[in-house]
Amino acid sequence: MKIEIIGSNTINGIKLRKRVLKIANEVEDKIVINLIEDYEQVNLPILYINDKLVSRGLIPSEKEIVKYLKKKC
Repeated sequence: MKIEIIGSNTINGIKLRKRVLKIANEVEDKIVINLIEDYEQVNLPILYINDKLVSRGLIPSEKEIVKYLKKKC
């Protein structure tokens, strides 16, 4: 499974990154996380799971992220 966070060093990107890392440590599947610093995009942070857009400009809750991970498996 591949997760990408664009805008990972913005304030909200850091919050999202912490949530995703916490969940990734609890999940038994292999997860590759790519952190992309991009300040030219609008509505950061952007979260992709397996190349599909999950959220843009919002920080999904841990429960929502787990739901997306289960759905994308």
